[in-house]
Amino acid sequence: MTPQTIDYDALKKRGFLRQKQEGFFVLRTRISSGIYKKEQLEKLAEISEKYGRGFIHATVRQGLEVPFIRFQDIASVENELDGAGIERGTSGPRLRSTTSCPGNNWCKQGLIDTFSLGQRIEKDLGIICGMDLPHKFKITISGCPNTCTRPQGTEIGIHGQVDVASSDKRAGFAVYLGGCGGRTPRNGFKLDKIYSESEVLAIVKKVVAFFKDKAKPKQRLALLIEEIGRDNFLKEISE
Repeated sequence: MTPQTIDYDALKKRGFLRQKQEGFFVLRTRISSGIYKKEQLEKLAEISEKYGRGFIHATVRQGLEVPFIRFQDIASVENELDGAGIERGTSGPRLRSTTSCPGNNWCKQGLIDTFSLGQRIEKDLGIICGMDLPHKFKITISGCPNTCTRPQGTEIGIHGQVDVASSDKRAGFAVYLGGCGGRTPRNGFKLDKIYSESEVLAIVKKVVAFFKDKAKPKQRLALLIEEIGRDNFLKEISE
């Protein structure tokens, strides 16, 4: 097979990104909340030795990548990944893997269960890494206002926060919308209340659906909001 006949976009969706070195691909893997089991780490180490060059790269989105996979080995690598329950990441105009800090699972500052929320976004809403969208789209969750995962800089950013307006000072969820990095970075704007988990899930569902329906190809959510106006955007997702 020649480079001209390879469907590089299809390979991106399957988690294999073309390298600058001709004939080689980076295997991008991902696990919900970035929690790889011992057996999965051992399998990736084995794959890196067998098909790559013996090393693994940890990404900023809590995934693990194995570079220098040859095109002819991709099918074999996929079979081994499937056997170990290792999911693939993605690139291109798709939903990226949701990232989260440990939250209250073990961090003493954590106010919310970040892992549970991330899993509910995937399982309850079906909003899963690799979902086709007009452009890249990122969701980030942080356990407290320290915002270690930088939720202000992603399309949907969430962090735990005490609701001082509530009678019991309960922990809830602050939400930012419309942030992004890249060549035209934007800080997201913070919504004006502290939400419950069910309310946050409703917001995520509406925002992703709105973006999928309204955005132009290669248009980030931040630029779509600027185009239609923040007030119009908020009206659309609140209906």
